[in-house]
Amino acid sequence: MEKETSSCKPIEESALKSFRSHSPLKEVRYIIAVGSGKGGVGKTTLSVLLSLALKEEGFLVGLYDLDFYGPNSSLLLSSKKEEPIRDPEGYKPLNLEGIKVMSLSFMISEREPVFMRGLLAAKLLQELTQRVIWGPLDFLILDLPPGTGDIFLSMIDLFSPDGFILVTTSHKLSLADSLRTVSILKEKKVPILGVIKNMSNLFGKEEAFRKFLEDIKAPLLFELPFLEEFSEKETLPEIFSKSEKRELLQGLAKEVLKRIFRIH
Repeated sequence: MEKETSSCKPIEESALKSFRSHSPLKEVRYIIAVGSGKGGVGKTTLSVLLSLALKEEGFLVGLYDLDFYGPNSSLLLSSKKEEPIRDPEGYKPLNLEGIKVMSLSFMISEREPVFMRGLLAAKLLQELTQRVIWGPLDFLILDLPPGTGDIFLSMIDLFSPDGFILVTTSHKLSLADSLRTVSILKEKKVPILGVIKNMSNLFGKEEAFRKFLEDIKAPLLFELPFLEEFSEKETLPEIFSKSEKRELLQGLAKEVLKRIFRIH
């Protein structure tokens, strides 16, 4: 079913700069966007892991699933199907594993397809963002759709993120698309916190990856090997409850915090 056109009026360009400070985002201290140039590189997995890692360090964390065409970040946190609480002021995010989560998946059935052209998706992003009541947060993690389409560009304007984390593998196709993403981020003056190399034990090509880091002048924040224990029945909190996996979370949080506090 194609979503109906939003009744929310587009925000004027002159008002974009003040949107964050005059919207429900005003109580969020830091907004970190997690994205990728190529689909299938584990961007959602890393968005959820980063949320868990920061929560384990004692921070108040929110996770905003902006991948409207494949909204499934909540499935990696919990297998429960719930709906956000509605009140006259808007939507209250669900609390999953101690993280405030908002996703379009809470509002549609699992089998309901989402037909949405780019401009309509951008309008939905604007309207939903104006209605989600996050409350005080130390960090809001944005799980973006792959690529640099309308949602990506609208995210930059609406959220003014404090940093962007690029998720990639060392495969040449992923690196090529990541270069294009970085070019837009630099043009838009979005701080790049660094790169997360996912499935680090699968593709090799270390020389090409090192050159990629040199070209974009960004640090490698974290490497995550392919999770062999990943299955449809396991959530990430279950996998990372083991002590050796918890150390990975601590390492991820440490590097991200080091970068965000250095920049800001």
